[in-house]
Order: sequence, then C-alpha cells, then structure tokens
Amino acid sequence: MRVLGDPEGNMTTHRAVRTTTESTAEQARNHPALEWLAKIGTAVYGVMYVVVGWLAIQIAFGDGSGQASGQGALREIAQQPFGEALLWVACVGFVALVVWKAFEAVAGHTEEDGGKLVAARAASAAKAVLFAVLAWLAFQTVTGSSGGGSSEEGYTAKLMQMPFGQVLVVALGLAIVGYGGYSVYKGLKDKWRKSLEAHGHSGDLGTAITVLARAGYSSRGFAFGVIGGLFVWAGFTHDAGKSGGLDQALLTLRDAPFGKILLVVVALGLACYGVFNVVKAWYLRQR
Repeated sequence: MRVLGDPEGNMTTHRAVRTTTESTAEQARNHPALEWLAKIGTAVYGVMYVVVGWLAIQIAFGDGSGQASGQGALREIAQQPFGEALLWVACVGFVALVVWKAFEAVAGHTEEDGGKLVAARAASAAKAVLFAVLAWLAFQTVTGSSGGGSSEEGYTAKLMQMPFGQVLVVALGLAIVGYGGYSVYKGLKDKWRKSLEAHGHSGDLGTAITVLARAGYSSRGFAFGVIGGLFVWAGFTHDAGKSGGLDQALLTLRDAPFGKILLVVVALGLACYGVFNVVKAWYLRQR
C-alpha cells in the first residue's frame, strides 16, 4: 500500500502524466494536414533566404535598395505578382511550423536520450520561437503594419541600460558567434542529414543536395558570426549603433578588404541554404 507522500508513487504518477502528454503531442504532430502546412512553411522559409541572397548580391555591387534580412525579403516578396497571397500562405505555413516545432519539443527526437534529448528538444523550442517571429513579420508585412528600419539598435540600447548591460550585450554576441560556428560545423560535418532523411531512407541524398547544404549552412554560419561580432563590438564600446542584424553584417562585410568578393560568396551561400530548405520541405517527416 502506498503511503501519503510516497516518492515512488509520485514519480510513477509524474511519469504517467508525461507519457500521456508526449503521446498526445506526437499524435497531433503526425496529422497529415499539419505535415503539409509545415512543408509549405519550410519552402517559404527557403524562398526567403534565396531573396536575401539576391538582395545581398545587389548590396555587393552598390545598387541594393532593399534590406537584406528576413523582413526585407518579405517586403520584396510582397512587391511581386501574387506577393500578398504568397505572404498569407507564408503566415499559415509559419504558424504550422510553430505548432510542429512545439510538439517536437514535447515529444520529438525519440532517437536521442539523456542530455542529447534535452538539447534537441530545446533547439526545437527555439525554432518554434523563430517561426513565430517570422509569422508575425509576414502578417505585419501583408497588412502594412510593419514599421520601417531596423530595431536591433533600439533593442541593444535598451539592453545596455540594464544592470550589467554591456556584459549582457557581449554575452549575446558571443552566443550568436557560437551559433554561427555550430552552423558551419553542422554543414561541413553533414549533421543536417537527420532533418532530411525520411522514414526508412538512409541512402545517398545526392551530390547536389550535399553541396547546397554544406555551402548554405557554412555561409549562414559565417554571416551569424559577423552579426555576433557586431554585438560584441557594441558591448565593448558601449555604442548600440555598432550592433545590427543580417543587413548590417552584410554591409560591414562589403566594406572590409576584399569585401565585395566575400559578400558575393556569402550571398550565393545564403541562396544555397534557401534552395536546400525548399528541397528539405519535400523530405520533411515527423521524427
């Protein structure tokens, strides 16, 4: 007989609740409608990066008028024929990815265990937040409610006003640099393959996809490394104006020695990452 406050009984109850929650989340994530909407969201995400690559090439040659960022890419898409309709599709697709990744954070990555399982599910939760931001940006763009300009400087200035603000900005920059380094590692070491492999598929994905993934992840990682460096610089100099997002990072890269050549290479790599995600959409499966 279990006595009141029996730790073993409490643990058993907790484990049963967790199993029920995971099972419910997995069933919801396996719904075919959610899978197809997530495919659409992934494809639109890829198109965004292709547009960013195109805008970056324009910046390299000094004739770019658009902002080479996620929001800039959405604005560029909106100006195209049927652009507004595509953005509404993007909103739905990104929301589906938010739900997909949230369920994945609860019940996914069952092939992992221990610390790897925790890290994988935490990464899925972070991606859910990313796609929530993109869904909001797409909604703002299609409804005309988005403001002009970049907000990174404003956020950095607010962060610097907090206790130990400079330390926080430098730490944020180092974290972004670390993420960029991991992106390069993920590309060159082919750690991206798990997200492309369908159930039961373990064969060769093809040279073209491999090249796209390696170039894409490496270029994106390099760009994030520059972004992180800008935040570190802003923190050390106590100048929020020196921080920035992807657009500012690409401008900084352009003005460096041999910057135009490097920027073109990075732009092509970002476009490769975009095409890779369009391809990835067709391989997307529940894990």
